[in-house]
Amino acid sequence: MNINAKKIISVIALATVSSFAEWDYYTVLDEHQGQARIKANYWYNGDFHSTSFDLNARYTVVKGLELSLTGLGYQLFADPNDKTKEGDGFKDFSVGAKYAFNPNFSVFLDANIPAGKKEISSQEFSLKGGVQWFLPISEQFGIGNEFGLTVPFKHDGVQRGLVADYGFEFYYAFSSGISPFTGFVFTSQLTDSKNEDKSESGTGASNISFWAGISYNVNKNVNLTLYTDVEYAAHGAYQSGYIFQTTFSF
Repeated sequence: MNINAKKIISVIALATVSSFAEWDYYTVLDEHQGQARIKANYWYNGDFHSTSFDLNARYTVVKGLELSLTGLGYQLFADPNDKTKEGDGFKDFSVGAKYAFNPNFSVFLDANIPAGKKEISSQEFSLKGGVQWFLPISEQFGIGNEFGLTVPFKHDGVQRGLVADYGFEFYYAFSSGISPFTGFVFTSQLTDSKNEDKSESGTGASNISFWAGISYNVNKNVNLTLYTDVEYAAHGAYQSGYIFQTTFSF
């Protein structure tokens, strides 16, 4: 696998883990309610493209406390210059907890589990904590917000710096069950990464993501969502993607 392909795989892996490790920017479900989600992702960057399928689930065990599993899936990576299939394999996933003090304010903690194949895994255990707040403008229109801080743990002699993110998403829910939405998240590395030789780098490295899509409630238990996402990193790497997901409520 060539260097460019490895770079693109790394960008895809880190972006998909960091952008939405938590379920969403909104409040938790009611007590003893849950959701299961099947998610199909297609990402591309020039000649490189990736297709993956994820399983996700969340459940509110007691009032206000939600547990989640996100990103458990398999990736297929296409590189026209490499037929080794090294970019194919299971990905990292996240487990998390979110607690809602009230319907409009929550705190969360997620853990990235580096269980994926070496070539596509971040190879790094990390914790992401933060706060989320919801602004209900009207019965149909709302804005979800998040501020998060990711703390990576040392791996293979590299200690990556702290990473902060701020994001928001707003939607408008029509009575027909259709809800268009759009969002943005800005991610920035706050402190330098350190190697075994004590060299430092990375402060100020950033990533910007925009997405927009539409969601449709087929009935009270099934929701279909399609959206597009564009990721851009300060060092010039970028990717675009399309995501389709089916969510089952129980």
